[in-house]
Amino acid sequence: MSEKNQDKTADVLREFFKQWPTFYYGVAVIFAPVYLGYMSPRQFLNKFFPHEVGGRMLLNLGSGPRTVRKDVVNVDIYPYESVSTVASLTSLPFKDGDVDGFICDNVLEHVENPERAVSEMKRIMKTGAMGYISTPFQYPFHSSPSDYTRWTEPGLRLLLKDFAIVEIGARAGYFSTLTVVLCYGVPALLSFGSERLYWTLLNLSLLIFFPLKFLDVIGNRLPLAIHTASVFYYVIRKRP
Repeated sequence: MSEKNQDKTADVLREFFKQWPTFYYGVAVIFAPVYLGYMSPRQFLNKFFPHEVGGRMLLNLGSGPRTVRKDVVNVDIYPYESVSTVASLTSLPFKDGDVDGFICDNVLEHVENPERAVSEMKRIMKTGAMGYISTPFQYPFHSSPSDYTRWTEPGLRLLLKDFAIVEIGARAGYFSTLTVVLCYGVPALLSFGSERLYWTLLNLSLLIFFPLKFLDVIGNRLPLAIHTASVFYYVIRKRP
C-alpha cells in the first residue's frame, strides 16, 4: 500500500470513529504520542469565560465532532452532527465584530491559507475579544484531510502580530516531542524502506512508547519547554 493510499485509509478510519466522539477522543488522549496537558480549550474557557452566559458568541473553529461546552458554537468544514455552522475558516459567515471569543485547537496547520484564516478571526472579533489557538511545532505530518504548515514560536508571533499576546506556552512539551521521535523514528529505522512494515511498526510503537508522554505533567511547566514543544498554545486579545 502506498503512503498516499495509507493516508487515505487513515482518514477514512478517523472519520468512521468520529461518529463516536467520546470514544474517538478518549482513545486519542490515551494513545496519541503527545500529552496535551496544559491550557486546553476547556481550561481557556474556564479562565476567561468561566460562566455560561447568554447574549454572547463563543466559537469553536474547526471543531470536528467534539462539543467543548454547550454555550460554544461549533464551526467546521464538515457537517458533523454537533456542528452548528458549516464553513471554512478562510470564509466565516459572521458579521464584523460579532464574536466575543473563539477556540482554534490544532486546526491552523490543516488550512491551506492560514494568514487568511487569521484575518477572518480578527474581522469577526469584537474589540477586546479573546482567542485561543494551539498548533503543533515538532510533530510529523498528519492528514486531516491534509497538513500544510508548522510555525516556530517567533513565527506564530509574526502570524498573530495584529493581536495582543496574553499568554503563550507549551501545551505538549519535551517528553511529548521525544515520544513522537521514538514513535515515528524507530519504525523509519527498522522498516528498511517498506511502507507496509513502516505503518505496522508505527502502530506498534504508539502502543510501546505512549506512556513516556505523561512525563509532560512536569515537562509542560519547565521554564524553557517552549523551545522543545511538540504543541504550542497562544491566548490572544483583539486590540482597539
